[in-house]
Amino acid sequence: MRNAIGQNFFKILTSLVALSLITGCAPIAGSPTTPLDISSSEGVLPTPENEQYKDSLPLSLIPDLHSVDQSDEDHHIFTRHFEVASLSSVGEAQRALIESKRVEFDRNNIQDVSAGSGISGELNIRSYLSAVSTHIIGIKTITYEFAGASGGNSFITQWFDTSNNTMHSSRDLFAGEEQWDDFREYVALAATKNPEVIAEDLVNMSNELLDSVNFDAQGNATIDFDDYSIAPGSAGSLTVTVPSQNVVPLLSPLGVLARNAAMSPAPRSLISSVAPLLETLQSTESPASVSPPLPAKTERVDCSKAKCVALTFDDGPGPKTGKLLDDLKKANAPATFFVVGPNAKNRPEILKRMIAEGHEVGNHTWNHRSLPSLNSAKIRSEIDRTNEAIAAAIGEPASLLRPPYGAHDSITDRLAQAPVILWDVDTLDWKYRNADKVVAETISQTRPGSIVLMHDIHASTVAAVPRILSQLKAKGYTFVTVSELLGKENLKSGETYSRAPSTGKGSAKNGGKK
Repeated sequence: MRNAIGQNFFKILTSLVALSLITGCAPIAGSPTTPLDISSSEGVLPTPENEQYKDSLPLSLIPDLHSVDQSDEDHHIFTRHFEVASLSSVGEAQRALIESKRVEFDRNNIQDVSAGSGISGELNIRSYLSAVSTHIIGIKTITYEFAGASGGNSFITQWFDTSNNTMHSSRDLFAGEEQWDDFREYVALAATKNPEVIAEDLVNMSNELLDSVNFDAQGNATIDFDDYSIAPGSAGSLTVTVPSQNVVPLLSPLGVLARNAAMSPAPRSLISSVAPLLETLQSTESPASVSPPLPAKTERVDCSKAKCVALTFDDGPGPKTGKLLDDLKKANAPATFFVVGPNAKNRPEILKRMIAEGHEVGNHTWNHRSLPSLNSAKIRSEIDRTNEAIAAAIGEPASLLRPPYGAHDSITDRLAQAPVILWDVDTLDWKYRNADKVVAETISQTRPGSIVLMHDIHASTVAAVPRILSQLKAKGYTFVTVSELLGKENLKSGETYSRAPSTGKGSAKNGGKK
């Protein structure tokens, strides 16, 4: 095959540039000897952000996989990566990827003190399973970065050989340099089917542009291109499809395993040496059995007279949320949990337990994106998808919304179609990761009517809660949900609330983050 096309790579792509200016779709002389079959594919498809991973594989396929969420509220950073107890290479590679993205983001998002500008931007990193078998695991990671001027998505897929605990790139899915070059040509030819693709950008297509190769259910190869890499930003994220008949002859043994694992995902067997560790990790979640509900209140708490406080927890449910629920139950302390969609979908039993034990579940969106940066359709998708996951778990959608980072404006408030809940006590638990400091911040800031912000994805926060409960109780506080604190009948859709009136003074409404 190389005799036909391998030595003409640059010539072919140069021809693509010229022809794209003339016809945009004429046959290319000297193209691969195996015809590019695009009869069952459009070649290049736009992939709206909220649709890209709706069919991602369930995490339950890997028994010892744990999703790790981290956030930096001040800098609008949210990351989700995977750890697999039996494969150290997964956590190492995922952590290294996030760290490199974080360093790049910090470098591009430096505060200009002299100009009087603060740090602005957003970094959102999320990982998804794209293939699973006993032999191989594929993890696709999408990064959205906005550094103050423009924002866009980038993609990378990491492949893990479970037989030797090693990570491989998309290049390793192909047998050799000749096969890789052939694949690049197929990708270039398919890409030019989209009139928005800039042919000139394909001439020197680097390996980095092809670092997110996956396979669909039919065995076709799919390539996610970073925004702005081969088309204008207005084109959005593009996925190129190369039909299976062109791809299969080019694959390495690793590539064959990857394709099979994407077409027919199979649960990964848990090796015996990891089973005890998994049992230990699962025991910390303790979600399996739903405990009896908290003792019913004999009468409704009047928060205009009592010293009420609402403890709220964002971003979960996480691995330690079961332990948190145990502590709240012991203290007879209801709380409000603002959950993100994927975690709600992966841990529905935890949501069931929350409701059974007298807590309240709110919506914290699907991807933890800063809502003012999204268009109206994406804002509603972020909310609706999460409500679907919540309703699947507890039978009804959430009646409250907390926007990620507390970022909101008049448009997002209107589209929320629910009361927008902020806070007046920020424990900075995401920053300190220190139980003593979280306790101190909570106790020093809390006033009657306060809404306290914490995150149940952090072990240090969960460790701080028993002391927070005992010390606030000693000060005469009564723990209530947000709806109880503010009065469910008083809450209005599209209005924002950061605290309740203190003993009848002040207003519960507040238009922004304190």
